[in-house]
Amino acid sequence: MYLMNEQAMSKTTAVDENIIPIIIDYLEQDQVYRVSCPWLQGCHAWGETLDETVRAIPGNIRAMIAARRDNGSPLHPELKKVDLVHSFTLRMATT
Repeated sequence: MYLMNEQAMSKTTAVDENIIPIIIDYLEQDQVYRVSCPWLQGCHAWGETLDETVRAIPGNIRAMIAARRDNGSPLHPELKKVDLVHSFTLRMATT
């Protein structure tokens, strides 16, 4: 996510931002949080706290996108344009 002050924003014409949906679950039986990316089957992160889990998922998303690109595996159209070097925004998916 990009945060800029007003002075920086006035000098910026556009920010290319990728928004990637996530789903957050609390697994009562295991007493852990799980964050999943619906655009990447099998892409999850787990943690004892929500903060820990949400901080872990971007690295997992980047790794899975890179692996799929390397293997020539299909990617969701929105993920094809993701630049793995720059930040992206996670947004809770609506069901």
